[in-house]
Amino acid sequence: MTTTVPSASQWGSPNARKRALLVHGMNSSSHTFHRVASALAAKGYLVTAPNLLGHASRMPGSNFQIQTLADDLLPYLEAVEYDIIIGHSMGGLVVLSLLKYLPKTRPTSVVLVDPPVEFTAEQTVQRKVMFSSDVRDNRNVEDYMALNPLWTREDAIWTVLGTQIGRATNAHDHIDGNVPWSWLHLISDKPATATLTVLVADPRLNDSCDVGALAKFKNVKTVIVPNASHWIQYEFPKVIVEEAMRGVEECDNRQ
Repeated sequence: MTTTVPSASQWGSPNARKRALLVHGMNSSSHTFHRVASALAAKGYLVTAPNLLGHASRMPGSNFQIQTLADDLLPYLEAVEYDIIIGHSMGGLVVLSLLKYLPKTRPTSVVLVDPPVEFTAEQTVQRKVMFSSDVRDNRNVEDYMALNPLWTREDAIWTVLGTQIGRATNAHDHIDGNVPWSWLHLISDKPATATLTVLVADPRLNDSCDVGALAKFKNVKTVIVPNASHWIQYEFPKVIVEEAMRGVEECDNRQ
């Protein structure tokens, strides 16, 4: 059963010994992780998915930098040490910005889901247009299901809600507030005890994540998910859970 708490949603038993933190992307909400969260809860995790500033009826901060979104989540990290941390899209960049705050001695399995780690100036303009069109076109549940045959109706419902209850200017504010759009340098903040896996959409369907730029990092595992769009958590949630659990197993083997 899912319960909603201020600024976040939770799945699983409060008495669970294992913990997972899931961070959603731009123009989304905590519930866009509902399939992944439910699967992790079934494996004995208490799953917490916060809503980012400016999303899901939350007012924005004083600026729109990714680090501001990350710092807003620090109370979650201060209260609990997590076995698994997952971030989708812009949420993946938020997770990268949180790496420096992770425990240096406790293992953490970190999974980034199709994070847009680098944008050229041209790509930045294209993304602003794309995100703005999602709001402007006012797509309904049926529209999203027609465009995304692997989605369930629940997936489409949460997407519509995330788009409609968030701020219409989120895309422009966050993209303009983070120039240049470049986040690969944050990988160096990963503690040695953490594993980092990046799941990438099928390049035939989406080019948000620069696989070539990630290739130079030997401490990052990159997995391209065939037939997946940017919304891997809807289409192939099992892959996300499996990679997160592999990270946990690798962490355990290091101890």
